[in-house]
Amino acid sequence: MFINKDVIKLLESKVQNLLDKEFEKDSVMSDFHQTDWFNKEYYKRHILECVIRINMNNELDARAVAVACKGNIPAAKKLSYYLYDELGHDEMFAQDLTKYGYSISDIKDENAFPSTLKLMGYLTYSVERFGPLSAIIWDWFLEYYGDNYNPFITQKAGTYLGGEEVSGAASHVAFDEAEDHSGMMTEMLSTVIKSEHDLKNAIQYIETFIPMIGEYFSELKESTL
Repeated sequence: MFINKDVIKLLESKVQNLLDKEFEKDSVMSDFHQTDWFNKEYYKRHILECVIRINMNNELDARAVAVACKGNIPAAKKLSYYLYDELGHDEMFAQDLTKYGYSISDIKDENAFPSTLKLMGYLTYSVERFGPLSAIIWDWFLEYYGDNYNPFITQKAGTYLGGEEVSGAASHVAFDEAEDHSGMMTEMLSTVIKSEHDLKNAIQYIETFIPMIGEYFSELKESTL
């Protein structure tokens, strides 16, 4: 198997270096992820975008499963298991959204920031043209990001807003910690990264979508602060 601990460390290092570059560009994004800084409107709108993006991501993964069925059955199987686990996660966050004054009708694609539409459009197009690698490396990134930042952000929000106000997000953090998807993600990566060429393509996807995440946080800042 091409994927091993060294390859995972390489990917993690690449991701963290790119995230750090985005933090350097946007001090608010940096503070949100790494300091005690907090703004209620910024956080609330971020959670809404997370739910919208989760729904889009489920569609992305479902499409990636369908595409993988044509030539990569192991990837289709692993990704379908992962998608099964992920379905319904939006409902945890949605519990909090109602406390923030949002309604179910607010959770729709047309309310997404342009950067989110750009990001998910890029990933979907890549799946359609080049196969499931883009969706799987994106899912792997989401797990990395979630493990490294979501517990801190949720705990901080609870400190400022009160535990009840972030009970849905806290449930999601607890669920992810209990599930421990790290092993599943490594297995998923092994179905689509089988050579240096595949690894190069995976890194290219990472180098493309992380700046788009920076664009999202810039739009979030402009919209709420």
